[in-house]
Amino acid sequence: MKNRVPGPPAPASAPSSWRSPDVLFLLAAIVVLLLARLPSIPVRFFDPDELEHARAAFSVWKGLLPYRDFFEHHTPWYHFLLASFFRWFSAEQSFDGAMHFLEFARTLSLVLTGAATVVMFFVGRVRAHRTVGLLAALFFVGQPVIIQKTVEIRPDVPALLFFLGGLWFVVRGLDDEPAARPHLRLFAGGACVGAAIMCTQKMVFVLPGAALGLALWVLDGGKARFGRRAGAVLLLGAGVALPVLVTWALFALQGAGRQFVFDNFLLNAKWKARVNRHLFTTMETSAPILALGLLGAVRAVRTFRRDRSRAYGDVFLLCTLAGLIAGIWIVPIAYRQYFLMPLAILCLLAAKGLDFLVALAKEGRRVWVLVLATLPLLILPGFELASSAVDHDAQQSARLRYVFEHTRPGDRVLDGWLGTAVFRPSSVPYLFMHSELLAMLTEQEKATYLDAVEDAQTRPAMIVLDDDLKALGPRFLRFVQQHYATDDGLFYRLAPPAAP
Repeated sequence: MKNRVPGPPAPASAPSSWRSPDVLFLLAAIVVLLLARLPSIPVRFFDPDELEHARAAFSVWKGLLPYRDFFEHHTPWYHFLLASFFRWFSAEQSFDGAMHFLEFARTLSLVLTGAATVVMFFVGRVRAHRTVGLLAALFFVGQPVIIQKTVEIRPDVPALLFFLGGLWFVVRGLDDEPAARPHLRLFAGGACVGAAIMCTQKMVFVLPGAALGLALWVLDGGKARFGRRAGAVLLLGAGVALPVLVTWALFALQGAGRQFVFDNFLLNAKWKARVNRHLFTTMETSAPILALGLLGAVRAVRTFRRDRSRAYGDVFLLCTLAGLIAGIWIVPIAYRQYFLMPLAILCLLAAKGLDFLVALAKEGRRVWVLVLATLPLLILPGFELASSAVDHDAQQSARLRYVFEHTRPGDRVLDGWLGTAVFRPSSVPYLFMHSELLAMLTEQEKATYLDAVEDAQTRPAMIVLDDDLKALGPRFLRFVQQHYATDDGLFYRLAPPAAP
């Protein structure tokens, strides 16, 4: 008689129909939390990162190649994606045109976040029921840090979508084996992770923890399954490598292969600035999910230990999460966008933790217990959404408007980190210059930068003398004073040559 393949363990609570009050409540809450981001899109101030990425995409639209023609230390897929939409806008012609594009780019981020939420639902319901998937999706769209960062113009948003797609393929591949061969799913999962890395190199921190989880899966299969499982993991590795190698090869063919590797990986690996203060903010705003996630992690470990089917999906998630947490102390600067990845996994675990608590109630009351237990978890997201809708910086808008009103589309504009030159050409390969980048430059590189600024053929028509540019030193400040005039000490316009 053939051995019977063990099925998935029974869920902590019985599944609800799509018409059940708890399911309808969760669906409505998810949609509301997504749509409630819309009012902040035209109002919320722009993080300097957003203007950096918009300017890089604009430079790609103008035919420049990242790493070869201008400096960029993020992998390129997002910039090429964003560049493809400039044909619909007159972003360089006027302030209004620029704002229309920036608002569109933020809306695109919201659409990608909505797609990531759908994938989150499917990951959450692997070996569980739809309520767990909906809880995972709700927790995901409701984390304040995720609300902040997924409405912004940044490559972490499409990277997060690819990352969740990778989790779905891999978890399904691990949990369906041996009933189904996992090779194709693991390859697809690896390709999704490779695509995420090509959106932002921070995604490489997914790999160590994921590798540990996969190694445990291979070793637990015994001699009978070792070869098949090891082959599946190798195929996953090939999937990760495929988008990376193809992208590198395309840049190498255009003379930017070496700089592609240096700017994205080698340079970032030795970044001098180190900041981890955002960890505590994230922990504070996501404290309820951290607590539920811890419960879900404990339950996952206990279920795995007593489950004869040895489903490794949760083990893989836990190992990946552990690797990402360890990465907080390794990555030079763990800004809030880094926490999108570990928060996504915590939301999956938290959904299982709350599902376990709901199952402790009497069966006839579980629907309403779930609704009542979820309501307090919507308080922090509500505060964050309300704050974002009024978090406007009138001074930032005025500065952007000033540049568009006092320069033409072809005029070169130089600023440090204010982002006012977002849709203007640059006289130097560095489209931005902040304190972190300045600390990485050698004295020779600084001198080359200043040579390009001072050259009569390439000097900018306007210099926005923010604190980051002032840090370039006396030589630069003397040049500005000698060749530019200002009315306010910030905007310096090229002075006409003196009469003979």
